[in-house]
Amino acid sequence: MSVSRLVSTVSAGILAAGVVGLVPGGTAAAAGSGSGSRPLVVRTLDGLVRGKYVGAAREFLGIPYAAPPVGKLRWSPPQPAKPWTGIRNAGEPGNDCAQIGNLDTGVPVTSDFENCLYLNVYTPKAGTDRRLPVMVWIHGGGFTGGAGSIYNGQVLAAKGNAVVVTINYRLNAFGFLALPSLGTGGGDYGLMDQQAALRWVRANASSFDGNARNLTIFGESAGGASVCANMASPTARGLFQRAIAESGCLFLTQTKKQADATGEKFAALLGCTKLATQAACMRAKPVPDILKAAADFSWGPVTGGATLPESPLAAFESGKYLHVPLLQGTNHDEGRFFVGFEFDVAEKHPMTSKQYPSVLTAEFGAKDAKKILGVYPLKKFPSPDLAYAAVLTDSEFSCPALLADSLTSRSGVYAYEFSDPNPPNDFPIKFSFPLGSAHSTELQYVFQRIPFLDTVPPFTDAQFALSDLMIRYWTRFAATGNPNGAAGKAPYWPRWTGATGPVQELVPGKTAPESFTEFFRFHNCGFWETILL
Repeated sequence: MSVSRLVSTVSAGILAAGVVGLVPGGTAAAAGSGSGSRPLVVRTLDGLVRGKYVGAAREFLGIPYAAPPVGKLRWSPPQPAKPWTGIRNAGEPGNDCAQIGNLDTGVPVTSDFENCLYLNVYTPKAGTDRRLPVMVWIHGGGFTGGAGSIYNGQVLAAKGNAVVVTINYRLNAFGFLALPSLGTGGGDYGLMDQQAALRWVRANASSFDGNARNLTIFGESAGGASVCANMASPTARGLFQRAIAESGCLFLTQTKKQADATGEKFAALLGCTKLATQAACMRAKPVPDILKAAADFSWGPVTGGATLPESPLAAFESGKYLHVPLLQGTNHDEGRFFVGFEFDVAEKHPMTSKQYPSVLTAEFGAKDAKKILGVYPLKKFPSPDLAYAAVLTDSEFSCPALLADSLTSRSGVYAYEFSDPNPPNDFPIKFSFPLGSAHSTELQYVFQRIPFLDTVPPFTDAQFALSDLMIRYWTRFAATGNPNGAAGKAPYWPRWTGATGPVQELVPGKTAPESFTEFFRFHNCGFWETILL
């Protein structure tokens, strides 16, 4: 079986009251203005924005980084935002990009907005005399949902002494439709948006006391996959200096030919079949009609164009990727998220023992399903849900993460596994089995806020300590390319060595390196090599 099978399984989971603070010449007071509070009115290249203080942070929400992609700009590369006069209030986030509401993406309410290319900036409230590292967050949601605004960067910015930016980008068919009538660049509008946001951040970083030459992209799930896609993108060269991918990196991409065929089927479903008028017909369709039709298709980055000439896997294998330091890892129990939503939520009952082999057969084929049942028999697990969750964790996340670490080790890699056995349930759902370190549960530790709910996690003292440690690791890496600080201040995190680890286990009170051999054995990676490679 080819490597493409390996990444195909990964894809399934992958899912500012006056002009105060201005100095002569009209630029906002920036780093070097002393240790007082940073100004609330900042001059960007497009105009002035007014933010607000929240706790120990300063925030600017809903800043447009590109023109609304509507009308003739639907399914076109992002264009510059229109400058404004006066002071733009940046106290509320912009629209979520068009998507069907779904609890597992963090945006449960359907959005019909195409005018959605906004970003949010968070900085420490107190000023310093040095430029801060900049961290740009790319949200997850399977390339079909999600929003930058559901991630509050206040604590991360204040505790990590960094500028944190969260962004929106076009999703589902609006972000990833390929169609010959739209031109040769189709299929990667979402990635183009991400890179347009990075160009805006780089151009305006100094206005927010950030260092435009020290920019880190980081993201989770489809956001992690986006991080690695940007590492494989020639058009992203020079836009970032570090990368952090959480629970997603390598993923299956469609070729332009495959995506064009999918696009033709999609257009036909909307009644736009005549080549001469197809593009205009598609651009005239109402947003709800497009979202309804899009629900029957899979969406994501497309290879073969200027933005993504080849898949991240192929780029990493050939060395034709942006060689920046990478911090990358997964969660100990990734699969429990997907099993919970597939069965407890969608089917409204736990997985049954009868369903388990049938699901494996549908996923892997009869021959491989039999082998998997031999390694993951029901008798080894408390329930069928946890058996299937272990299969998904190991095959879709843990073992593929080792492959990504190995292929990029020459660039400087730090590998981790988030392994809190009892993190707070960050979903407004009670599952029929222990959640463990499921997919996305590490996010509340990185931001020290529960995404979407925007509340302080009900951490124990040990969990708060782990969250503070992860914030230090993430922001030190953003500042220097190395998560370690002064000797003895935090558990040492060794760099990934060749193809043999180690992996930093992030556990409350017990964070330490785990050997490659131990991680490899626990997640049955030797077995998965025989199935997936």
